[in-house]
Amino acid sequence: MQELIVHLSKRRIFMVAAVFFLAVIAVVVSYNFKITPSNYFNGRYNNYFIYTLIIYKIVELSILYYILLYRHLVYLRKNSNYVERLPKLRKHTRLLLFLIPQGNTVFGIIAYKLSGNVSYFLIFSCIALITLLLVKPKSLNVAKEQ
Repeated sequence: MQELIVHLSKRRIFMVAAVFFLAVIAVVVSYNFKITPSNYFNGRYNNYFIYTLIIYKIVELSILYYILLYRHLVYLRKNSNYVERLPKLRKHTRLLLFLIPQGNTVFGIIAYKLSGNVSYFLIFSCIALITLLLVKPKSLNVAKEQ
């Protein structure tokens, strides 16, 4: 279990660095290139769509956290035998730490294209950073000890 916790901690740090890197690239692109907002429906509903994406992403991350990590924590607290659950736990936590930056980057690019404003991409990057910082692989160790 300790090996998994160390691996996930390193992966989390890597994903935080990737989100920072993508945010810096987005800022550099916004200063060097002019992105024009999309004109679907004459651009009338772009902001509503962006706000819907933000709300959707927050709800989605909560559901992903529950499905991919929290239910395993509950299982580990109740059962001391974690060996049979370890491969599934490893797979799900790696998937969670991949999906957080990947999904927020895609939604950030969509919001950036819809608005032409890099601040929406940075909002999605902040959501990814906050989520990555809230997901602590060391909680697996605490669940095992209890």
